[in-house]
Amino acid sequence: MEPKKLSELIPATLQTLSPIKSESGGELSIYKGELTAQCLVSSVATIKKSFPSLPIGFYDVFIDRLKANNFSDDRLIDAVAHVIDTCLYPTPTIANFISFDKRVKTYTYAQYTKLIDNGENGANYQPVKFRNMPALVWVHVNDIAKYNIKSKE
Repeated sequence: MEPKKLSELIPATLQTLSPIKSESGGELSIYKGELTAQCLVSSVATIKKSFPSLPIGFYDVFIDRLKANNFSDDRLIDAVAHVIDTCLYPTPTIANFISFDKRVKTYTYAQYTKLIDNGENGANYQPVKFRNMPALVWVHVNDIAKYNIKSKE
């Protein structure tokens, strides 16, 4: 008799608990926290020094978009550094900054059991509870350690 897969042993009701509605289908941004005025002023000054030809109106829209996209200090600092290092054109666009993010892959319980069925080592993933999510998700232990991810009740 062939051994059953883990996903076959788990009742279907457990496999379909609370689907995860994350920002982009199973990923979470590593950035958390608020955007402070001090960081905003410092980052705008850095952008002005790096790209002096940007029009003054750029910064009003830029700041509005940062707030609308829930930027944190750390994400803004990293985004500014990234754009300075990688901008291919004479001047960046607001989208160059806003699109910057670092994300970790998350898995539902059903996805986690399928990983194990496909030969992944289950010990490489740990369950994590986030306040804004209705169910546990599994995250690779390397991402947990690298980004200091902790469960939040």
